[in-house]
Amino acid sequence: MEVKKNPKADVTKLRSVLFLVGMCISLSSVYALINYKKYDKVTSSMADYVYEEEEVEVEQTVQEETPPPPPEAPPQLEIVEDDVVIEDDQPEIEDTETDDDERVEIVDIPEDEPEETNEVFEFYQVQKKAEFKGGEAAMMRFIGENLEYPQIAIEEDIEGKIMVQFVVNENGTISNVQVISARKLGFGCEEAAMAVVKKMSGMWTPALQRDKPVKMRFRLPVRFQLAN
Repeated sequence: MEVKKNPKADVTKLRSVLFLVGMCISLSSVYALINYKKYDKVTSSMADYVYEEEEVEVEQTVQEETPPPPPEAPPQLEIVEDDVVIEDDQPEIEDTETDDDERVEIVDIPEDEPEETNEVFEFYQVQKKAEFKGGEAAMMRFIGENLEYPQIAIEEDIEGKIMVQFVVNENGTISNVQVISARKLGFGCEEAAMAVVKKMSGMWTPALQRDKPVKMRFRLPVRFQLAN
């Protein structure tokens, strides 16, 4: 004979439901424990923030009034007799007024004159340059007529230019004649150039500086050229 169980008495049919319920309760407990926070208990009262200030008693002082100084006595005036002479330390002032008949002497003060000097000026430093009497054309004509062409230079066909430097003095004479050419022609040409320049001594109008004759340095080219 087969034994039959009462379905109501079967406890295994709720096992899965109870298992799920138990799992939910366990997970909820674990989640609650994980997220649980504990805060320190802080107690505060307004009494902690109240400061008591001590009252300071200020002593009142009274400033004493000082009496003003007594007025000074007025200065005493010394009475001087009429016959007493009072000395005066002030200097005497000379009388500069003149009578109508008195003559006043006028002294002429000379103007500053240029100091005499032996300085030799360049042509750009003077008021007026030194010039050959008659002008440049007359000077070149004088050189052409008085220049002695050395015979040996003619035979050697020597041509060229020689720069001669000299000083025109205050009286129109010439001094310190010298050749300053970098390249010399030779064969007596330099000596002939200086000789013709020396012949022009006394034939010059001197340079002027502040309307006074002065020495001036002059440079003159002397040409040696053979006739064709």
